[in-house]
Amino acid sequence: MSALAAVAVAVQELDADQRAALDACVVAALALSSCEGEARGRARLLMECHGRYVQSFGVLDPAPAFTVFLQRLRGGRVADLLPRRPRQSVLGELRLLGADGTPSSALNRMAVEAAEHGHQAPGIGADIRHLYSLLRAVGMLPEGAGLSRISGETVQHAVFRALRAAGFEAYTQGRETMVRTPVLKRRELSRNAALTELGAYVGISPTRQFSGMWAACPMCEWTMRATYRTDGSVDLECEDERHSLLGARYRAEPIANGWHLVPRGELRTVPELVPVEGRVALPYALWLWVTMPGLLEIELRDRLVALGAQVRLWPFGDAYDLHITTAGSSERWCVDVKTWADPYGLAQALREAPEGPGQLCFVVPEHLRGYLPVLRRGVLGTDARVLTDTDLVAEVRRA
Repeated sequence: MSALAAVAVAVQELDADQRAALDACVVAALALSSCEGEARGRARLLMECHGRYVQSFGVLDPAPAFTVFLQRLRGGRVADLLPRRPRQSVLGELRLLGADGTPSSALNRMAVEAAEHGHQAPGIGADIRHLYSLLRAVGMLPEGAGLSRISGETVQHAVFRALRAAGFEAYTQGRETMVRTPVLKRRELSRNAALTELGAYVGISPTRQFSGMWAACPMCEWTMRATYRTDGSVDLECEDERHSLLGARYRAEPIANGWHLVPRGELRTVPELVPVEGRVALPYALWLWVTMPGLLEIELRDRLVALGAQVRLWPFGDAYDLHITTAGSSERWCVDVKTWADPYGLAQALREAPEGPGQLCFVVPEHLRGYLPVLRRGVLGTDARVLTDTDLVAEVRRA
């Protein structure tokens, strides 16, 4: 199971007060780690976060004082920050910030999923406000309403419904564009009417650029997070935990005529530094919930076609992700890809399906194989199955 998948489950298990405390901690941690905005505004936001944090503890369980709160955010474990400390939880290992104030890989995701206060988070707040505007524009979020927590299912449903209104060809083209090219030149975007009308792409966030430049993760092509260091260098790292672990980490060092990128991981591929001017990118939530799962969907399509299978992407009005048949067999696979492997999200999807999951194959990435038992419990009593992408490819090869 990936760390972020386990965190998503652990957050769902918190009670309302613990979630309120967590949301306050997440926004405060981003305020501490960001240089965006003026110092006085960040100080006001930190005090407001502490006020919400104190309120979540109630009268009988006093919260830490403001200075202690800030100290514990730096390097402290999330579980230790919450009222009635959750036991035997992965939150006991998770830190929002390193001791040096460096944000963790989970921090931005938790800010996007946070309650209505998440839009105040420095660095990613503009992304969250854009997401709320997009959801309102497509009728998923009435004016003045908020979401208690934003889910990947909600974001996908809103974006895909809006694209489908332009027709299936425009839908398929738009969705594949968001997967393959999460950063576009403005003139390229203007040639795609459906994406332009949707308003999915925005200016590149200040937290993912430096000196007017940005660099793409070699694996997903999205903008890597930029973190300034005291020695004048800048750390660049993909927001995806797995991509970072596989080597999508670099250090930009200043040289006489610009910057020099040095790999910090085992990945030797060094991306190009590109000017911010004239380019637009998907915001964090759309990269997380459209680009990232789409990468596996398209990769699976390509692998299976190479085996001789016939594969349709997003068939029957996007009833599921892949429809697979082979010439030598009457067997078929109706595949729904789940890259974040959240059993609660899966259970919700099953409940919302008018006729249940039928014979769907829910497919998760191979690196989430350890999560199969809990996911399979979510489809007990149905004809649905849960397997990894490796399992699926092996089944199609044998057919």
